[in-house]
Amino acid sequence: MTNVSRLFVRNSTGLVREASALDATIFNAAISAPVGSTLAYSIFFTLVAFPGADVPSVLLLTVILNVPVLIMFALLAASMPRVGGDYVWVSRILWPPLGLISNTAMIFGGLAGAAFFAKFFSVFALGPVLVALGTLTGNATLSSWGGSFTTDQTWILVASLAIVVLQTVILIRGAKATFRWQNGFFIIAMAGTLVAFLVLLIGNSADFISHFNSLNQSFGGGTADDVIAAANAQGAAPDFGNLSATLPTMFAIQGFMMWNFWSVYMSGELKSASNRGRQLSIMFGALFWDGILLILGAVLLFRLVGYNFVFALNTAPNAAYAIPSGPFYHFLAALVFNNPLLTLIIVGSFLFWSLPSMIANTFMPIRSFFAWSFDRLMPEKLSEVDERFHSPIPAILLANVIIAALLIWSVYSSQFQILLGLIVEAGILAVIIVAVAAIAFPTRRPDLYRASPANVSVLGIPVLYITGVLSIIIFLVMLVISTQFPGLVMAGDPNNWWWIPAFFAAMIIIGLAIYYVPRFLRAREGVDVSLVYRELPPE
Repeated sequence: MTNVSRLFVRNSTGLVREASALDATIFNAAISAPVGSTLAYSIFFTLVAFPGADVPSVLLLTVILNVPVLIMFALLAASMPRVGGDYVWVSRILWPPLGLISNTAMIFGGLAGAAFFAKFFSVFALGPVLVALGTLTGNATLSSWGGSFTTDQTWILVASLAIVVLQTVILIRGAKATFRWQNGFFIIAMAGTLVAFLVLLIGNSADFISHFNSLNQSFGGGTADDVIAAANAQGAAPDFGNLSATLPTMFAIQGFMMWNFWSVYMSGELKSASNRGRQLSIMFGALFWDGILLILGAVLLFRLVGYNFVFALNTAPNAAYAIPSGPFYHFLAALVFNNPLLTLIIVGSFLFWSLPSMIANTFMPIRSFFAWSFDRLMPEKLSEVDERFHSPIPAILLANVIIAALLIWSVYSSQFQILLGLIVEAGILAVIIVAVAAIAFPTRRPDLYRASPANVSVLGIPVLYITGVLSIIIFLVMLVISTQFPGLVMAGDPNNWWWIPAFFAAMIIIGLAIYYVPRFLRAREGVDVSLVYRELPPE
């Protein structure tokens, strides 16, 4: 056995396994498809971008498609429960540069996702919440502030950077503190969303329409029928058989739903991470929680409000809609009874969705930077762990500085929206590489595979073969879909098709550079970095 102390920065990571299964499940649910924000953003986007989208049916289909992917990730995570996730597996099974390419793609998704949710906090949460509260209570000051947090670049930047600073402080204080904040915010946000579900369940359409008409007309707008007519939405209806709506909707929803494997990046700090059943329960617990609640939320909204009315509300511009607040899910639910206390609970709880999602998105790049440093590919400073909080403070600061830079760019540039589609493309690239590694695991590393939790067969066929092949097929289909619908990744212009191969090329080039440049520099110091990949990193 090679002397581990000569290969890695030190003999142990310094991180502590103190995350519970509940922490990890909420972690996955918060990043993959945070129920409130997904209903507010992704669901409404698909209705207008792809008329006829049958959201509940596509959600169910998406849940099913993610089953083999999660089984594959759970088996690999249990077999090699180390900091770095796919970087460790792919680099040890296939080839180090491939591990860095897949990991770079995932990091891109994490950093861009964190920046998105930071901006989301101001534009889709704080601003609309203040406008909604001001509108429903007749407080013009609240409405004015809310409008500023939605449209004024300075206000948006201040609010968004404030939540980045908050999460930086939380992450520095270690995993226990991080998960307390994550879980607390998630529970509050989820509680408000469940109240919205209950209101939609027991309320009636007549009351909602009456409250909507009264409020909208007080601002100079029309009735619900006027809003529908203005959008020519009288005949709008879901049609699962309409592939022009179903396929791109599946891609858009998968952009949120595919990340329930994200807890693999906390495997180095998860209790009993080598337990296959625990890994499976964490991932599937999050998948089914998100899937069931999203389907329920969509069904309840369409039942009470009406598919064509929801479609019309989100068709912009609509001259008949004059309420200063955007017609977000929580705002519509609050109108059912138009009760001040219920409004405060439903609308106010929406403020708590961003932070858990930001933490989950940011956690992954931090641990990947740490893992790269631990393998001597980055400055050793990035693998330093604070003795008091057991947190990698230099890596935390680096990740949040990058997020802040992306955030500033997003506020002052109209191009940031394109990154949301590219995040899914990054996931496609990474998952396909991981799937190839999963298929190769039994033959490329039989020494590790035979004694690992991944050594499971069905009818004599290794489960990794089955799930790996299915994962490749599913994500190749997703890739093809992204090339056929310009509204997904190409800003609506089919001439921008080259963005997709250019993005993949960029991920590949960056991944190769992260490996070969440090390898060359370390070789001049007398260190052969390639030897690291013959061993699993220490815990």
